[in-house]
Amino acid sequence: MSLVEVIGLPLRSWQRLKRLWRTSVFRLALLFALAFSLVVGVSLAGVYWLSTQYIVGQIDVNLRDELTQLRSDVGDGPGEGDGEGLIGQIQEQVAQTDKSSRLYLLVDANQHILAGNLLGWPEGLTCGQPAQFSDQSNIVPKNLQAEDPDIRVRALSTRLADRRCLLVGQAMVEEEGFTDHTGYLLSWALGIITLFSLAGGGWMGLAVLRRIDTITHTATQIMAGEFSRRIPDEGKGDEFSDLSARLNQMLDRIDELMAGMRSVTDNIAHDLRSPLTRLRNRLEISLTHERPADEYREVMQQTLDDADQLLALFNTLIAIAQAEAGVRREVFTTVDFSTLLIDLVDFYQLAAEDRGVHLSAQIQPGIIRLASQGLLTQIVVNLLENALNHIPAGSKVTVTLTQQEKTITLTIADNGPGIPNPADRLRVLERFVRLDAARSSPGSGLGLALVRAAMHEQGGTVELHDNHPGLKVLLTFPRLKVS
Repeated sequence: MSLVEVIGLPLRSWQRLKRLWRTSVFRLALLFALAFSLVVGVSLAGVYWLSTQYIVGQIDVNLRDELTQLRSDVGDGPGEGDGEGLIGQIQEQVAQTDKSSRLYLLVDANQHILAGNLLGWPEGLTCGQPAQFSDQSNIVPKNLQAEDPDIRVRALSTRLADRRCLLVGQAMVEEEGFTDHTGYLLSWALGIITLFSLAGGGWMGLAVLRRIDTITHTATQIMAGEFSRRIPDEGKGDEFSDLSARLNQMLDRIDELMAGMRSVTDNIAHDLRSPLTRLRNRLEISLTHERPADEYREVMQQTLDDADQLLALFNTLIAIAQAEAGVRREVFTTVDFSTLLIDLVDFYQLAAEDRGVHLSAQIQPGIIRLASQGLLTQIVVNLLENALNHIPAGSKVTVTLTQQEKTITLTIADNGPGIPNPADRLRVLERFVRLDAARSSPGSGLGLALVRAAMHEQGGTVELHDNHPGLKVLLTFPRLKVS
């Protein structure tokens, strides 16, 4: 490994840590880890406090029982002599607990020691009140001081009838050892939990960052011109897999639209070249020599026809773009689909008879839908004209409209030559696509593309099927609730 690579390792690690810190997932995980550690810390502190309170409570119970026992074993009221019985009892207890942590003290009204193993009355302690004090005045026996120089004592005292004060205490040597050990273990537990929480947050952040880096790298390649690149799916079935699938679908759709745009551009250039060339040649020829007014008028009429053809082409492209973008959905109204279709079939009866085509209809009455009447009219008109223009005389065209529970179905079928190739039945729905058999007839190849765009805006679908023989166009509309 070269020196540059060795120096670059910590730099890359630092940059990766900086990126990790900027990720929202890592920061959320870190915040969660800190909040979790705080909750655990408060819980462990509560456990520690309850444990110490429980120990102190048990010590108080034992001390109270011993005080009660001492007062019941020997009298402490007037007439009991000089209290030798109580003093003897205390000395006996001290002798029995010489090497234990139990402490006793009996003092008179002036706090002179009468009996016990404490070396003095605790400073600031009022007789009759529970207290907890440390050995700041060296009143604890030396054997206990050697074990813990800063020993703490829990004590209970009571005032006797002759103004003497009896104190019973417990040097918390073992108890403090237990609480200190418990606090030590709980601190370690909190530290380990916090460490693992932070490590878990970092691991989650790195895992998310790795998945995001994959998406970012693919996006960078696509922006660099590699449009065929797609986000790899790791097959984990999580939200990132779903996101990758949706983004890949979006990229496929964009690629499809770009291909369509290139095809549209080529087709527009091809379809505009002929009328523009005819228009220019006609005008150029008319200007080369003087001609009668009738010839100029004929040239102007032909020029107007070519201009109308161009305008119709552009208007159709605009209508397709508007339908695909859904910009006309605000004009949706309640439309009697059955009546509209009957009127359109009646209107085209004469044109069908002129072409020697039999046009018939089977329309279920009373079908009402929330839709754009203009779009529905445009759909039916385009399909009827397409059928009448591409079938020979003697053929039949049948229009059928039915309503199901959730859909409305419109079928326009003929028994003409049709489109035998299934791939061609998909292609003719694209813009400017014209099959070889239709090249000789007028048109721009936008009729079926406009139908598909209009159906998309209506929320429906269009399918082309073989009618054996002929072509069957199946339009399916979802039933929209009419208010």
